[in-house]
Amino acid sequence: MTLRGDVLGEGLPVLTCLVLDRHILVGKAVGGLLAEHCGLELVAVYSSVAQALVFIENSPPDLLLLDVHCTDEHGKTWINAALALKEVNPAGRMILITDMSDALTPPAEIEPMLLGIVDKRHDWDDLVRMVTRLQILSSKRSHMSNPKWRLQMDTLSPRELRVFHALGLGLLNKEIAQSLGLSVHTVETYRKHISAKLSLSGSELIRAATLHRCTNPLAASDVRPPI
Repeated sequence: MTLRGDVLGEGLPVLTCLVLDRHILVGKAVGGLLAEHCGLELVAVYSSVAQALVFIENSPPDLLLLDVHCTDEHGKTWINAALALKEVNPAGRMILITDMSDALTPPAEIEPMLLGIVDKRHDWDDLVRMVTRLQILSSKRSHMSNPKWRLQMDTLSPRELRVFHALGLGLLNKEIAQSLGLSVHTVETYRKHISAKLSLSGSELIRAATLHRCTNPLAASDVRPPI
């Protein structure tokens, strides 16, 4: 795989990523997730196929995320973007994003470059796993970004960690208490301790817990949401 020579703290080159999504805000959110938690360099996000084609031809990315519902007024579709990457960077990889994965049959020409298909109706765990596998298999893995709060995760006690995982599932204090067999007051106390240890505010704490769940699919396996 062709990698750019950009270097981060550990001297590892950075995998570049371009996102083409018909909803620009969704594209930015997905790209931001991968940039923050998989260490990718998000080089561009487009909702226009034509703009994406120009960028690919001039600066082909290592990874291309394609919303298969993307088309433009000139009749160009995501397939044109996929074939453009194949032409200028055959060592590149791509992931297709759809809301009808069962009905999608990718063109045979791009099969060797295809990491997989992600159904946007579900969570983004599959996407993160695909990118993580790409990094593991690459002989020149990109540096995994590590927000400051991640460095403090090992300071959490086992019970604090379970509460943190429950927050990542979107549970409220009352639901966490019911799920873990604790009082609401105890859950609130644990949340205060977690916030202090990770240096995160209420909303930041929820975001961190949610992203931690996305990048650690088994993290919340010991938490059962109340029925």
